[in-house]
Amino acid sequence: MIAHKSIKFRLTALYLMAIAVVLVLFGTIAYLLLKNNLYRNLDVALSARSAEIQRSIKIEGDRAVFDEKVNEIVLVYDANGALFQRQGPTNVEFANIGKTVEQALYGEASFVSAETPEGPYVRMYAAPFNADPGTRMALVVGRLPNEILAMLATFRLVILNSSFLVVFLAGVGGWFLAGRTLKPVERIADIARGIGESDLSRRIDVESDDELGRLASTLNGMIARLEEAFVKQRRFVADASHELRTPLAVIQAESSLVLEKPRSQDDYRRSLELVAQEVAYMSEIVGKLLVLARSDSGSEPINVQEVDLAELLTGLSQDLEALAQEKALRLSFGPMDGVSVRGDRVRLRQLFMNILDNAVRYTPAGGTICGSVVRQDDHAVTTIGDTGIGIADEHLPFIFDRFYRVDKVRTDGEGGTGLGLSIATTIARMHGGSIEVESRVGEGTTFRVLLPVAGPPAKPPTTTLPPPPTP
Repeated sequence: MIAHKSIKFRLTALYLMAIAVVLVLFGTIAYLLLKNNLYRNLDVALSARSAEIQRSIKIEGDRAVFDEKVNEIVLVYDANGALFQRQGPTNVEFANIGKTVEQALYGEASFVSAETPEGPYVRMYAAPFNADPGTRMALVVGRLPNEILAMLATFRLVILNSSFLVVFLAGVGGWFLAGRTLKPVERIADIARGIGESDLSRRIDVESDDELGRLASTLNGMIARLEEAFVKQRRFVADASHELRTPLAVIQAESSLVLEKPRSQDDYRRSLELVAQEVAYMSEIVGKLLVLARSDSGSEPINVQEVDLAELLTGLSQDLEALAQEKALRLSFGPMDGVSVRGDRVRLRQLFMNILDNAVRYTPAGGTICGSVVRQDDHAVTTIGDTGIGIADEHLPFIFDRFYRVDKVRTDGEGGTGLGLSIATTIARMHGGSIEVESRVGEGTTFRVLLPVAGPPAKPPTTTLPPPPTP
């Protein structure tokens, strides 16, 4: 991985940028505060020194006499604003103190940073003073801020060097901390790279409750779902292969047997009938697998229209009447509320036919199959029950799985493809509904199909679900 594209590098860079911004702000504010404080102290010292000099100065004729030694720049101006006497460097001229002197002669003291042709400026304080009664003069006291400039330069040097050192140490520490922080991510990535289709049982160790712990938990959940999907896929492929292998073996064996030697016309007919039967069975399996595959991919076309469930279920009961009479079964349908749903009539017919087909297939002679359609809140509840052999509790969670058959329970020789209920629950989900099932071994099974009602929400229902049929 390129270093500057790694999260570790970017985190360290952002951390250093934040540190640098804080140091710049801190250094600038500290520098300005120190500078203002130093010049404020200088102004206080000049004001105090001016008062001392005023007490010690005497005007004798055309000059001023100081009782003490003066080390500062001292300028004395007469009442006309002309320079009366100067103490200190005599070769330095100040170009911008005329206005300050005028203010002092009018009795207003002020500070000024006087510029000089040589470059360095002088901080000066101009104040009025009375040499003789009735004679006002101006006294200007100035000092070169060399000590302040040197102290500020030293402070800038200290701040810069300290900032570079802090940034360097912060960079090293940030790089180390970012590495330690992202180490669990690298471990998660290593484990994830080691998890393949053939080994989805591995999980990422969750050692904390922070964001990385939640990430590991999320990935573990995703891997668990993938493992479950792969298990179902492998089982589906194995079951489909098993279901198709038997009719193919029958076709191959029958064809080989017929081709061994000439047969009579009746033998050929029986062989072709057997082959046609196995081909029809294979076609049924392939057709149902195609429906499931299209439903899984979301490409199954749906012709949406309003479907009256009572009318649909009544029509199915009439279609099953002949088969029910053949097995000596009694059909009982009611109550049948006039409830409509929006959906594909063909698919909904297939849903209920698959459930009714199971009811007829696994209900012994003399049993009863009942059905009803009622409205419950905003759902149409279609109930189909039988007094058949029932399903054990340990099999109920799996009856909607593809190719799942409760062979140990259903011992009457009847058998289907194991795809009917899987297709039924798929169609129910396609229409925004669901299927519920209740069963007891030896007493029967009841399926309830819940589908959203077409139109506005209904008033609270006045009917209740009928109880499961009794043997």
